[in-house]
Parts: sequence; C-alpha cells; structure tokens
Amino acid sequence: MGDWYGFDYEGTKGERCDVAVTLALRQLKEFAEVSRARVQALIEDGGVLYDGKEAPRGQKNLRPGMHIEVNLARLRELLNPPAPEDIEPVDLPLNFLHIDEHLAVVEKPAGLTVHPSPTEEGPTLTAALLHHFQELSDHGGADRPGIVHRLDKETSGVLVIARDNPTHVSLARQFADRVVEKEYAALCLDAPDPPSGSIDAPIERHLHQRQKMWAGGMGRNALTEYRIAEQWGPLALLDVAIHTGRTHQIRVHLLTVGSCIVNDDKYGGGRNGSFRKFLREGSDHSARRSWKQAWPEAETRRNLLDLLAAYPGIFLHARRLSFVHPHTGERLEFTAELPEVWRQLQALTPSAG
Repeated sequence: MGDWYGFDYEGTKGERCDVAVTLALRQLKEFAEVSRARVQALIEDGGVLYDGKEAPRGQKNLRPGMHIEVNLARLRELLNPPAPEDIEPVDLPLNFLHIDEHLAVVEKPAGLTVHPSPTEEGPTLTAALLHHFQELSDHGGADRPGIVHRLDKETSGVLVIARDNPTHVSLARQFADRVVEKEYAALCLDAPDPPSGSIDAPIERHLHQRQKMWAGGMGRNALTEYRIAEQWGPLALLDVAIHTGRTHQIRVHLLTVGSCIVNDDKYGGGRNGSFRKFLREGSDHSARRSWKQAWPEAETRRNLLDLLAAYPGIFLHARRLSFVHPHTGERLEFTAELPEVWRQLQALTPSAG
C-alpha cells in the first residue's frame, strides 16, 4: 500500500472530496472507522491530491475518472497522535521573546522540528516547551501542544505559542483572517529579477516529487512580497513578507524570480551543489566569476564551507511576527536577530555591504 493510497473516483459528478475520500478509506480495514472530520483535517494539511493537485476541504467539483491520492502516513499521524504525557519533555535551551499567562513567543533554532512526526526522529520544539510549561493548549491536537503555526525544521525564527485553548482559537483565527504579519530574511545565491516585487502564484504539491511543492499548476493562492535588503558580495539578503501560509511558500516563490536560498538542497540543490563544489575546489571551470572574486583565498573558502556544513538548516529566518493579543487587544510585535552563523558568513565575504 505504501505511504500513498490512490483510487479513481467513480461516484456522481459534484460530490464533495472529503465525503468521497472518507467512503473510499472505509473500504480499507485499517481505516474502516475513519471520521470525516479527520479526513477534512488531512485535506487541510495537503494530504489529499486529486489529479495531482491539493484538494480544498469543500471541493465539490469531483467528476468520474478523477484520480485521488491519500497520504496514509499523515492520516495515521492524525488518527494516533501521541498524547502530551507520551511526549517526553526535553531540557533544550530556548530563547523566549515574551511570556505571559496566555501565550509565549519563542525563537526556534534551525534544525529543530516543531512537533512529533512519523518521519522525523530526535527532539522537538513541543518536547522542549513541555519542559518549560506545565499547561499548553491542545486545540491543535494532542501531538501539537501549544502549536498555533509552524516553521519548517530547516527554518529559524519567531513562533507564538498558545498556553490555553481560547488563546489558541483566537490566534488561529487571526492567521486564517490574515491579521498576523509575517516577515522573513532569506539569504540567496542569486539576486531576484526584478530586485523587488510581488509574487502571486498558486502553490500545490509537486506532481511527481511528493515531498516538494511547486508553483507550476493550479494550486491554492499564495502571495509573497520581497526586496533586496543588502548585498553580501555575490549573495543577496532579501526581506520577504508573506500574506498566505502555504507549505514552503517562500522557497517555491523565490525560484520563480530566479533565486534559491543558501543551503536549500530541496529547492536549489543544483546551484547549492555547484557553490559547495567551488568552495571545495576553487578552480572549477563552472564556478561563477562573482564567487571567484568574492572568495579568492582557499582558506576563506574552506572556512565558509565548514560554516555551511555545520549549520543545521537553510538560510531562511522568520525575523518578525506581529499579532493582536487575544486578551488585551494590544497589537504585539516581535523580532529575532539573524542567527550568529549568518553574521559569521557575512564576515567571510570581504565585499559584504
């Protein structure tokens, strides 16, 4: 059966996707009692595709012959989440930007997974939060105590955590209603063309590479604004604001304007691979002139290569988060400085500005 289960829809035209998927799954012994609510949650999480596209929760345009695929691994996770008492608290150092009786704001380091997952091993942010707080919201599921929104494992930056369910509900509504303001810093191998602008391109799961997203189809709407903030030699530091919260949105959208994020092998493996090869070999004929001019010395290249290899993430950082406090009505704003490794990289670029 594998991680994905596929079937051809043979029902009536206009059926809801969540209904059709629920009925199909109930034919499988493992999921004979699956609820429609869980299927709806799976759809919202991008775990159901129809003809290779993410299915909206209320999709009513099903027609006979459409091919539907269901992410069974994610469904199992939704059906059998670890209870908070099954998540062993871990004493990890966390930098809290704010704590009150209702919520906390924390700076997530790169390389730390936000919540438990069947495909990830090791400590999680939720385990660390359970060490710091006795009570966290469970509105988002028992396996995600306190988690209102998330960042990719490879991404660092600001997250807001709910300590009770009413706070969680209010914050989640703010994200859904786009009241929350989110700004990122992205360090890219290539400057975008044009140097500033808006990217309004729908995002969906890649047709053939299920772990990736792409902007080449008819997915869910996504809007990103960006501008070059600084040039670190041949590297471009971008300010990025997102007005939707699609999976891998910034990483996918920047590709459409010719940029890929440093260390991001999922979406810029070729260019990042060429960059690392230049740092190792220096004289490689395919190396760009701008790289050779910025890092002519072998020792500097080795130091830079060591920095990139030791950094547990990609150079994407959630730098600013602003939202309305659910209980005071005050708009709060939190910022996180660029990680130290970023500054070390900047220092190794002689022409950085």
